[in-house]
Amino acid sequence: MPKTIVILGAGWAGLPLAHKLLKYTASKTGLKVVLVTPNTHFFWNVAATRGIIPGAIPDEQLFLPIKEAFEQYPSDKFELLLGSAEGMTPQDSTVAIRKEDGTVKHLQYDQLVIATGSRVTSGLPLKPLGAHASTLSAWHDLQQRIQASKSIVIAGAGATGVEVAGELAAKYGSSKQITLVMSESQPLSNQGGTLASVRRVIDADLQKLGVHFAREARVTDVTDSGSHGQTMVRLSNGAELTTDCYLPLHGIKLNTSFVPDDLLDAMGNVSQEPTMKVKGTKNIWAIGDVGSLETKQLTVTDAQIIHLASNLDAVLTGSGSPTPYKPTDKTMLFVSLGTKFATGQIGSWKLFGFMVSWVKGRKLFVDTAEGYVGGKHLRHAAM
Repeated sequence: MPKTIVILGAGWAGLPLAHKLLKYTASKTGLKVVLVTPNTHFFWNVAATRGIIPGAIPDEQLFLPIKEAFEQYPSDKFELLLGSAEGMTPQDSTVAIRKEDGTVKHLQYDQLVIATGSRVTSGLPLKPLGAHASTLSAWHDLQQRIQASKSIVIAGAGATGVEVAGELAAKYGSSKQITLVMSESQPLSNQGGTLASVRRVIDADLQKLGVHFAREARVTDVTDSGSHGQTMVRLSNGAELTTDCYLPLHGIKLNTSFVPDDLLDAMGNVSQEPTMKVKGTKNIWAIGDVGSLETKQLTVTDAQIIHLASNLDAVLTGSGSPTPYKPTDKTMLFVSLGTKFATGQIGSWKLFGFMVSWVKGRKLFVDTAEGYVGGKHLRHAAM
């Protein structure tokens, strides 16, 4: 009987993991990969910070079909199942999938990988919202709001917030007032390991682009101002900002509502052993944002994919035992603010702005998206 591995999620971790298993493990053993996702398309959201600007990046470069990317494999080795996980029974090795038509399918697996990722806490579509149609509709609505607005308030000065502020300011200049609300005195202050020199460069570049700052302030209340569809944003320092468009870009929520509580840690992460296996289970693994082993950033995903693929290969072929994964202790950060300003760091090294601008800022890797989704290379191969 062929062994079945079910991968929940076809994002930055789940999709390339499926490719790796199909390319290198399926030929060694009777293996079938079932990739479960509510999305028919992969969202290249590393470029979403610029893509929210109408006309900046075409939809077809941001949203790439998944089915076609797996047509290279035999039909008996791969299945794309459109749906979302809504429950698990680890003791029976089954997972319940709510399919597109509303029916529930109970999948039996030999190995299960949880790669369901996260979403923006506010529900803004800078990450997938579920089915592709829902994400695309919300995406176009956001673009229209951006286009029509004369003033935009962004709450959250992490990497996403500062990139959105920089991209909008670089595009619109003084024709739109862009305000960035930050809880600390400088951008990225809450992002652990970020060099002070990097924060200073981002701060200075945003000011050069004309971004306004509300420093050391948090949003305490958001209401409809009742005037021309505007929004009133109240801050902890007593300030009140009236804006056409409010973008809360602080925090993420993990897509783990279907995971039993006893498999989660105190922070809501899927609790992992050093091998990336889920604690307390015999055949369930976790990768990407949902996991407890490593920080939640795209720059660590490739290493996790390579390691988990190797461990699963060993288990599925009986060629060895899973080995511990070594989380990185290096901060890896690449921030682009339009096409002219950029900075970043690797470990304790601050990168030259022109390097980050050349590698990331020009195209935000959209020219490599098709190859990534098609399983030709991992993301780091484009860098």
